[in-house]
Amino acid sequence: MVRWVVRLVGLGILLAAVTLPGVIGSVGSDIAPAYEETTISKYVASFDLDDRGDLTVTERLTVTFPYNGKHGIFRFWDLDDPNDTSARRVPAQIAVTRDGHEEPFSLSWENGRRYRVAKIGDPDVLIPPGDHVYVLTYRIDGVLLKGPDSDTSSFYWNLVPGGWQQSITRASLTVDLPVEAGEVQCAVGTGATDGCDVSGEDSRTLTVRASDLPPRTPVTLRTDLAMATPPAGHDVPWPRGLDSVLGASTSGALLLLAAALGLGFVGWLISRSTHEPTPPFPLMYAPPDGLGPAQAQYILTESVDKEGFVASIMHAAEHGAVNLQRDAAGWTLTDSSGAAGWAGLDTATRQVAGLLSGPGASFRAGRESVSAGKTLQSELAQHETAVKAWARREGYLTTAGLGSWAALLVLGAIGLAGFLIFTPVNGMRGYALAPGMFALGGIEVFAVGASTKRTTTGRDLWSRIGGFRRILSTPSAVDRFDFSGRQELYTAYLPWAVAFGCAEEWAAKYRAEVGAEPPTPGYFGPYVGGYGGDPTAGLINDFSSTVNAAISAYQATQSSSSSGGGGGFSGGGGGGG
Repeated sequence: MVRWVVRLVGLGILLAAVTLPGVIGSVGSDIAPAYEETTISKYVASFDLDDRGDLTVTERLTVTFPYNGKHGIFRFWDLDDPNDTSARRVPAQIAVTRDGHEEPFSLSWENGRRYRVAKIGDPDVLIPPGDHVYVLTYRIDGVLLKGPDSDTSSFYWNLVPGGWQQSITRASLTVDLPVEAGEVQCAVGTGATDGCDVSGEDSRTLTVRASDLPPRTPVTLRTDLAMATPPAGHDVPWPRGLDSVLGASTSGALLLLAAALGLGFVGWLISRSTHEPTPPFPLMYAPPDGLGPAQAQYILTESVDKEGFVASIMHAAEHGAVNLQRDAAGWTLTDSSGAAGWAGLDTATRQVAGLLSGPGASFRAGRESVSAGKTLQSELAQHETAVKAWARREGYLTTAGLGSWAALLVLGAIGLAGFLIFTPVNGMRGYALAPGMFALGGIEVFAVGASTKRTTTGRDLWSRIGGFRRILSTPSAVDRFDFSGRQELYTAYLPWAVAFGCAEEWAAKYRAEVGAEPPTPGYFGPYVGGYGGDPTAGLINDFSSTVNAAISAYQATQSSSSSGGGGGFSGGGGGGG
């Protein structure tokens, strides 16, 4: 259940990161006006509309550069059509020449993919002062609107876009239609109804002339055609604010979403490969032979932590290998028997001997001791390594699925999704959905033990260890433990209860069965004051917290610290073509 909650929260974060920038950017996203030194003395354009509603355009601009220092011009195409909110007027097959020679240009997106932008010119070449002729050709599919009747269409187009930052001295515009034009309307300026000279009504060729156009002034033509309306070239069912997520193609969006769902399923399959069904836990009244508490903790949970390390020390003390002595400032461990005391103990418990140098040697664990913390942290890491190596060596655990490679793949997917959100390809953050969904599907590879799984032998051992934990952790009313004549088993099994995280439950079971407080292990020494009715629990907590405090004192000392360009292109714009 928790893993699906994590996935749902992650999905919400992913969708917000992908969609919100485009939705917010779509509000009031017109290109800001800017003063432009260059002017367009002649704007000659031809518009060839075929019977499929596709428009081929040639724009011939004579641009006057008053001084040296410019690299070229910009051309903006506004994909929005206020008369058809589901249509996207996407230019294609764009080509540019200057003074009869091919001119380099680069394409980008602005304002949440509302504007397709051509940056025309070589950034390493300055345009000499004077007049220069630019010829732009492009194609926009399916530009016709539904007409007043079911068998008519409307051609409603900004022949001169309203985004040009330059003033235009003269504009001559020719429109070739697939059928004769009906009533023709022509206007200069936003919201205007007249202002230009148009000829050719009731013919297939219209000619529009206008002069002395201020910057950002559109010239708009509208005429009805006696033909059925062809499909829009790019018609999508979502609002423009989602263009930066899904683009301007329904089929492309479906392909993207299918890829995202497919990769999410692949990630889920990788997660599934790390799952293991929990075996039954039959009651076990003793731990499996030859195991120590830290080893049992690892087989049970596929992790070994500080509690497992503390349990190993207690297990060594229980078998007479070390003595533990508490005082007001910490604990002292003393090797009581040398090599003979460690003989017969499991490999994880024997690893504790690294704290000591031989018979009679001591290790002081002070709560604020940096040197003790350094030693404990090192020994803790070696203890964990020893436990994991033992499980592999004995054949109890093996690699699950892709192992650690799965985590690397998911980490890479998270990084790629973040990169695609902050650096969208072609203005589309939606591409981040594919790696993002893969990461959400595979998120469980970061769970403890996800890179390993128990073998058949390991599962049998897991079942027996789980049964032993069950007897330590469940109330007497559920699973009884007969302490009659063997009350010493309470202290013998106490390290296991610490490793399993059920020391309090084990103590409660003793009280319920025996009717008295649990005995304090002899290896804790005589100092038991200050713990009220349950000195054992207090001593265990104090010993564990001392280990944690010493390690934290050492870690606190290990801190460390570390520590645009300009334009040069003339402004231009577009709107409705």
